[in-house]
Amino acid sequence: MAIKLELEVNEVNLVLRSLGKHPFDEIAALIGKIKTQGEAQLAEQQAAEPASAEAPTESDVNTSK
Repeated sequence: MAIKLELEVNEVNLVLRSLGKHPFDEIAALIGKIKTQGEAQLAEQQAAEPASAEAPTESDVNTSK
């Protein structure tokens, strides 16, 4: 059975830092799973964002002289 959680990035980082205090062999797979899922979700969100950071097009630039 899986449980889905919704956490802010800073909350996930706090969980990862807390897990990092435990013996590595006990938590390595869990940290890997959290990172894999988190990175995939962040990449998905970034791809869905509008391309507002792109360079302005010719029509966006004021060409009056």
